[in-house]
Amino acid sequence: MKRTWLIQVRKSKKFTQEQVALGAFIDRGYYSQIETGKRNPGLNIAINIAKVLDFDPMMFYKEHLDQASMDKVIDYKITESFGSMESGEILYLYQSSEFHIQHIITFCLTGFKKRNYCLIIDYHKNWSQVEKILETVSNTSEIKDYIHFFSKEEMKDSTPLDMVKKLPFLQTVNSLRIWLSEEPTDQNDWFSKLENLLNNLDFKGNKQNILFIRSYNASLISAGMHIEMMRNYPYLMTDFEIVDSPFYQSGNKSYVIPSLFIQENM
Repeated sequence: MKRTWLIQVRKSKKFTQEQVALGAFIDRGYYSQIETGKRNPGLNIAINIAKVLDFDPMMFYKEHLDQASMDKVIDYKITESFGSMESGEILYLYQSSEFHIQHIITFCLTGFKKRNYCLIIDYHKNWSQVEKILETVSNTSEIKDYIHFFSKEEMKDSTPLDMVKKLPFLQTVNSLRIWLSEEPTDQNDWFSKLENLLNNLDFKGNKQNILFIRSYNASLISAGMHIEMMRNYPYLMTDFEIVDSPFYQSGNKSYVIPSLFIQENM
C-alpha cells in the first residue's frame, strides 16, 4: 500500500527522495520502494528516515491500525522517552484505544532496539493487533526472543509461579520492561506476589533497571481514583506525552509492580 502519509511529510519538508535516502544511508531506489509500499523498512532504517524528516519512526508500524489515526503524525516525544528511559514507574491514562495499541508497539520496539526484555500483559484482542504490526518488522524471530506476551485471561487461572515457569527468562534478565493493561475492576494482589517470587528466585533485575507501565482507560477512572494513583507513580502518561506526576511525593511508597489495593479503597 502506497505510503501517502510519508510522501506528504517529505514534501512538507521540501526534501527530495534522494536527500532523504542520503540522510538515511540507503539508496534512492530502496527509499522509493518504501514510499510506494513495495518494501517495509527494518527498525534501524525506519529510525534513520524518521530522523531526517522529524517524525515518529513507529509510524511505519502503525499503518495497519485505524486509518483515521494516521491522518495526524504522532509526536516523537513518547518514542524518545521510551528510548531513553532505563527505569521508572509510569501511570498511563489513555483516551484512545488506537493510541493505546500504538504505544504498546512503540514500547516493544524501543525496548527491542536496546535489547531489553519486554513483558506485555494484556488481553488477546489487543495483543493480536500488536503482534500483527510486529510481524512487519525484520528479524521477527529475534524480536520474539525479547518480546513476550502473557494474557490477562490466562493470568486469572494462573499463579505467579506458573508465569515464571512459562517465562523462564524472568529469573535471569538484567533489564526488564513490563506493560500491564488494567481495568478498574481488577482487585487482586497477583503482581505483588510475582515481585516477591522473583526476589526469592534471585531475580537479577532490580528497581533501577525495570521500566513499568500500568495503563487504564481514562474514561473508566473516577477523578478520585485518578488523583490517588498519581500519588503513587512518579510519571504520568497521556496519549501524547509523559510528564512528572503532579501529585507524586518522593516520600510516598513507590512500587515496581504495585499492589492493586487502590481500587478497593476508593
